[in-house]
Amino acid sequence: MSVTSIDYSSLRSASDISTTAATSTVTDASDMGSTDFLTLLTTQLQNQDPFQPMENGEFLGQLAQMSTVGGIDDLNETLSSMASQMSGSLISQASSMLGQSALVTGSVARPDETGLVAGRVELDDFADTMVIEYADAESGEVLHSETLTNQYAGGIDFSWDEAPTDGRQIRINVNATYEDGTVDASTQVYAEIEGVEVDSSSGGMTLQVKDYGAFLGSEITALR
Repeated sequence: MSVTSIDYSSLRSASDISTTAATSTVTDASDMGSTDFLTLLTTQLQNQDPFQPMENGEFLGQLAQMSTVGGIDDLNETLSSMASQMSGSLISQASSMLGQSALVTGSVARPDETGLVAGRVELDDFADTMVIEYADAESGEVLHSETLTNQYAGGIDFSWDEAPTDGRQIRINVNATYEDGTVDASTQVYAEIEGVEVDSSSGGMTLQVKDYGAFLGSEITALR
């Protein structure tokens, strides 16, 4: 009984098939998706040299690559969607700040349309008395003053709701009397937020505060 010999010289190797299929199916490697990858892998299996079949490890490795490609695509889509949502949320937050007042370090404030001037003073220690004066920033004329007693160390809010509403600046001076004498206390005032800019890459905000300039959102500790 004779056995017919088979000439396998015409069979192409798996790498040749892969290269040819890749050239004809996908012109740019960066455009390959999971479907293209699966097509190439199937073609390799159908046309592999029976004397040199694909090893199990190689086969599993290529499947893992296909899974990775698909996972990266899904991850990119998810991140893009999240970035878009976050950007919209930041813009919404930024627009809601316009017209509000931010607490900044300073002693000059402008009354709002109701005549309110507000701020905060920082006491280093217990103060027997604390005198708050509100004066015209240009002329120096004292418009109002009040005296508080027995004030503990820390932040103490103050306000005056009968200030002129003609747009003038009001200078606020606070004198605190401690056991060892009287000193000028450090003050913060509420000033209007005129603009907000959002950094799309970091998500940070920069606030433009009337009379005081630009502040990072992280520098603002209170709004009203």
